[in-house]
Amino acid sequence: MGRLAAAPFHGHQSQPWRVEKNRGLQKARRPLPAWYYRVASLEYTRGRDPYPEDFDEDLSELEESDESDEKECECDGDASECECDLEDEDKESERSYGGSDADNYYELKETRRERKRELLEQRERHEEEKKARIEYAKEKEEEVNAAYKSFRKARRRAKKRDKTIPLDSIAGQTFKLFSSDYAEFWNPHLLDGTKYVEFYHLDDQGGFDFSRNAGKRVGTENRPVDGHVYFDAETGCSFGPLPLPTRPRRKDVKIKGDGKYDLSFNFFANGYLKLRVPRDLLKDALVSPSTAPQIFEFVGILRDYEKGRKEIAEARDKAAKNHPPSPRESYFEMNHFMGSWAQSGW
Repeated sequence: MGRLAAAPFHGHQSQPWRVEKNRGLQKARRPLPAWYYRVASLEYTRGRDPYPEDFDEDLSELEESDESDEKECECDGDASECECDLEDEDKESERSYGGSDADNYYELKETRRERKRELLEQRERHEEEKKARIEYAKEKEEEVNAAYKSFRKARRRAKKRDKTIPLDSIAGQTFKLFSSDYAEFWNPHLLDGTKYVEFYHLDDQGGFDFSRNAGKRVGTENRPVDGHVYFDAETGCSFGPLPLPTRPRRKDVKIKGDGKYDLSFNFFANGYLKLRVPRDLLKDALVSPSTAPQIFEFVGILRDYEKGRKEIAEARDKAAKNHPPSPRESYFEMNHFMGSWAQSGW
């Protein structure tokens, strides 16, 4: 009895093996973020590695840090269940979770981080491109608005002299369309192309006459025109017949597109027009249709094919001067089977 009574009492002293065991249990029980369970479930049901896009649902709020992925430590009740002891370990090592699926969790976590970085870079690139599109559209709007102001002055002078301002036929003409509002709300994930409205005559067989001389043909001077508005491969509409405007007017010419969209044209000067389009026609091309304007106003500038070819040639010449072809980029070297490109495996 004496020896038992003299033995030191260890009832309230921590044993090293017990501390290590508790730490291991805490690591295994550590709750994982919701995104992991969702993506891991997809991984299991599909029987393949997740695609980067599978993480997008949980990346609506993009930030540089991944701190939101980890749970904050809160100690309530029994201190043995607290996870705050893992904070120091988190700072020293990323592998603070020790469950049986730890390898899979950290692999998916790294993939998610890469996807987040990719989306951040994509968003920055889209913002830069969007800013450039808006600025370019505003330049075109200023050009057309200046032409409209000139038209109003010319119209007042003509009215005082009891004269009218002639307007060239729009048959066979194509006008490129620009709108800063559309550039603001346009979905950058779509293919960007030239937006335009074209006018043409229909022949007796229902064929289209897109010739630029269509309005000068004998017998077509006063014939109505049909047309088509194009925004992208999935967005656009046809309209007609439209009374052929013979002189500039301040009043809009209204017509139905595809029998349901209200289009409003303003033909006020040669080479220019304005077009109002309802949001319903453009909704599939917009990022947030519900917050977009109900009516989009576009300005139209006559497509000058000669000027366009000249600009392309100038851009090509400028690029060639800045980057002269090397001997390995000659026609022979790039196309002949004995050329350096073919010999090098290109």
